[in-house]
Amino acid sequence: MTRRAAPPVSTRHLLAAVLTALVTLLWTPATATAAPTAVTSARAAEKDQISWGAAPADTRVGKGRSRFTYNLPPGARVTDALAVVNRSERTIKLRVYASDAFTTPSGGIDLLAADKKPSDVGSWITMKSTTVTLKSQKSAVVPFTLTVPADATPGDHSGGVVTSLITETEGKTVRLDRRLGSRLHLRVSGPLEPALQVTDMHAEYRGTLNPAGSGSMQVTYTVANTGNVRLKARQLIRTSGLFGLVNQDARLADLPEILPGNSLTRSVTVTGIWPTARLNTDVVLQPVASDDQPPVQVGQATATRSVWAWPWGQLIVLAVVAVSASGYLLLRRRRNRRVARAISDAVAKALETKAEPTSAERPSGN
Repeated sequence: MTRRAAPPVSTRHLLAAVLTALVTLLWTPATATAAPTAVTSARAAEKDQISWGAAPADTRVGKGRSRFTYNLPPGARVTDALAVVNRSERTIKLRVYASDAFTTPSGGIDLLAADKKPSDVGSWITMKSTTVTLKSQKSAVVPFTLTVPADATPGDHSGGVVTSLITETEGKTVRLDRRLGSRLHLRVSGPLEPALQVTDMHAEYRGTLNPAGSGSMQVTYTVANTGNVRLKARQLIRTSGLFGLVNQDARLADLPEILPGNSLTRSVTVTGIWPTARLNTDVVLQPVASDDQPPVQVGQATATRSVWAWPWGQLIVLAVVAVSASGYLLLRRRRNRRVARAISDAVAKALETKAEPTSAERPSGN
């Protein structure tokens, strides 16, 4: 029997088979060992993550609240509580305390740092317990008492009840600045005097050399709450030129809540302002009560500054036109003079020629 020879194997097919074998040997073990490691690391990180919540507890004072709100006369006392829940997979220890609130430079509301002693409503609160230890997924209620001093000033006093994480490492206590809490607003009975004031106003006009373009106004100002009521404000920038010409109003975003005794600085740029040599710039604020308070009657707060706003682009165009017109008139005058001089010379020459005697009119020499 005649045996047929096997078909020749190409070099390309041989290389493909070798590469496939190498990939199978090298890639498969790495994949099998890496996956469990990644899963284990993720589970460990999730287990070490610390998370908890704090909110007003349901008490006789109120239920389902997002913040503590009270209206009390001087000398009054109220007992309430903070609910805390541990959402972590480990036991945590929290410090619980009260502090005063303030308006931040960005327009938010924050509480004093833990190392700063409160002097307002935060100092009027006494916690039943200053620490709480919670096992995983457990909750607790921490009561406190708010006592309004007999000489407390009327109006709004803001603060909060705070929980701060405490971590113990090798017998040493390290308090991290990780805080959660609930805002607290107290209105003490008495005369309300809502008021905002605009101070430290500065204005600067930034023009353009484009004669068909307008400039911008950079305005910086500080709004101070000089009354005893929490206030927000609607605001606009008003500009007017000489003799009340070219009046423009630019409405801005509303100012956030400013606490009594606090201030907020804003810097805004208003575009589309036409230069009129002299510009009057006004900041006009209409104060309004916070969303959780009834409306209040309060007058506008304003401030005014005058700035130079030279229309350089238009002045340059006017100067070019004036120079061009003067040059044209000068050239025209010179040309007229040359023409007049040429005509005068031609007339004079013609007259001279006419005045000379002809040969027939000249006397003979005999």
